[in-house]
Amino acid sequence: MEERRKEFAKNILRMLNEKKNEEVKEIISNLHPIDFAEIVDFIPLGQLIEIFKILKDDEKIAELLTELGSDLQTDVMDALGKEKASDILEEMDTDEAVDVLSEMTPQESRELLDLMPKEEAAGIEELLKYEENTAGSIMNNEFVAIPEDLIAGDAINKIRELSPEAEMIYYVYIVDKKERLIGVLSLRDLILAKPSVKISEIMEEDVVSVFDDDDQEEAARKISDYDFLALPVINKKMVLLGIITVDDIIDVLEEEVTEDIHKMVGSSEIYEDKLIKANSFTRMKSRLPWLFVCMFGEIISGTVIKYHSDILQSVVALAFFIPIIMAMGGNVGAQSSTITVRALATGQLKLDELWRNIWTEAKVGLLIGCISGITIGVVALLWQNSYLLGLAIGLSLCVTMITAATVGTLLPLIFTKINIDPAIATGPFITTTVDVGSLLIYFSLGSFLFSYFSG
Repeated sequence: MEERRKEFAKNILRMLNEKKNEEVKEIISNLHPIDFAEIVDFIPLGQLIEIFKILKDDEKIAELLTELGSDLQTDVMDALGKEKASDILEEMDTDEAVDVLSEMTPQESRELLDLMPKEEAAGIEELLKYEENTAGSIMNNEFVAIPEDLIAGDAINKIRELSPEAEMIYYVYIVDKKERLIGVLSLRDLILAKPSVKISEIMEEDVVSVFDDDDQEEAARKISDYDFLALPVINKKMVLLGIITVDDIIDVLEEEVTEDIHKMVGSSEIYEDKLIKANSFTRMKSRLPWLFVCMFGEIISGTVIKYHSDILQSVVALAFFIPIIMAMGGNVGAQSSTITVRALATGQLKLDELWRNIWTEAKVGLLIGCISGITIGVVALLWQNSYLLGLAIGLSLCVTMITAATVGTLLPLIFTKINIDPAIATGPFITTTVDVGSLLIYFSLGSFLFSYFSG
């Protein structure tokens, strides 16, 4: 597939070199924006800008730009000039225009907004005021809303007037005289209704919505739970401000999952897809601080081992099982924290269920610990012919499993309680905490057993 894209891009570049501009224009105009985005990596920036200049169609340029990365969007807009850039922004959905402008400096975005018609610029400026990752920041304020006192026939005529400006019209929202959201109606139900029936008689009054200052994950959760194609956004006065469509939510989910994955492995400085395309220094800078956390933890682990060097010298076989204790503890802790972070993110786990979830994971740790402990204890007994060594390693592994599962569950919940993203509780924090704890458990039990029960 990649070879095919590369070959396609080569053909485009060849036609550009041969000045076959009309052919290039026709080919690109017939491409779906996603297909175009997939070949962009094989086209140098200079030629990419040349392609956009050849197109001339502002609407098509807007469609293609929305699928490109933010850096490319900015580079292309700069190259096309402010007048052309403002025309392109007019053709974009307001939420897409906001995304483009938010990547520019305040001065640059202000200049472009001043070149746009006042009404459209005002709509974009309204969205720019919202904090990042809120429902308001990803909503589109181009939607269909009609008064409650219309009949179905008049409502359809009203929609014909409004639909060219709306992003989607699968749902028709009903508002009162103060623009407050009071109902919703699917377009299908409206079309099938008798022309003379009042909208207020056939609308659904129990409308699921989100507030404009809610987190975008809350909007994603509701669209997922209710299988909506769009979700209305209101303010505290119940005034309808905009809608969030399912395509916007797919982008949000991808962004949130990607961010959580990076945080869980200790690489939290990401913006869209920039980290994977960043240079070596940028990648290093985003990962090194978390690795220092791990290194500091391992220094503590080394200190624990040094402190118990006497028991290691007398029972050398204890050293053989250190990697098993640390690895098994770290794995169980990572599993528990991942389950907890995921449950918190999807809303399946509430903070009032904290203790029940901790107790459940502790029991899971106990069950895993008993099975693993008995297994490794038997191995140690048969290998070294020492029941004390088998008891020490088996009991230590069991206690470590219980501790790791509990800590892996508890840390994300604590982080959530103090308003810190729980995703950062996994990876380096869990690994470091469990490594140190498992060694303390192992050597404490080993020292106790060999000190008091060895002959």
